[in-house]
Amino acid sequence: MREVLRACVASADAIALARLDAPLADVLGPSGPDWHITVAADPGKAHLVLDDGNGRGESGGDGRCGGGDAGCGDGGGPAGYLVLAAPRGLEPGIELHRLVVADDRRGRGLGRALLRTALALAAVPQPPAGLSPDPGWVRPDWLAAGRLWLEAHPANTAAVHLYRSEGLVTEARLPSVLGDPSSPARRLVLARG
Repeated sequence: MREVLRACVASADAIALARLDAPLADVLGPSGPDWHITVAADPGKAHLVLDDGNGRGESGGDGRCGGGDAGCGDGGGPAGYLVLAAPRGLEPGIELHRLVVADDRRGRGLGRALLRTALALAAVPQPPAGLSPDPGWVRPDWLAAGRLWLEAHPANTAAVHLYRSEGLVTEARLPSVLGDPSSPARRLVLARG
């Protein structure tokens, strides 16, 4: 089956995507169906869903999961997603706000493919090949800054390893105690481009 990268349809995807977030609550922060609906409606964000190629996978396409519906962790529906945010504030470049792969789909290169796609969409110089978005997706004008950055929880070692293996470097270490640079890192800021 071939994965398809498509724009998030909040009303149809929100519950299934929130279920993908649940095991990562300690590193993701705020989430849930309302979070996905808000992000999908934000013109300063691009919310792209990695679908298994069978459409949304939920019965009726309404985003509700139940009784063995695809998209609810049984191998159908969203395999993951990414959220890119427009440049803002003092940090130049596109923010990779979130990259999530379903637990049952990890270890298959989907996270790497999503990261490479984010690098390509952000127009980072010499990006490796990634997934091609659905031809019907309208690319936001802001999505070509030439730099991609993100914050990562240092305990999320698999993600940090992936980011570094694709050429992102640690630019800053945000301490857990403000004003005490010797305190353990709360977040890492990584970037490329």
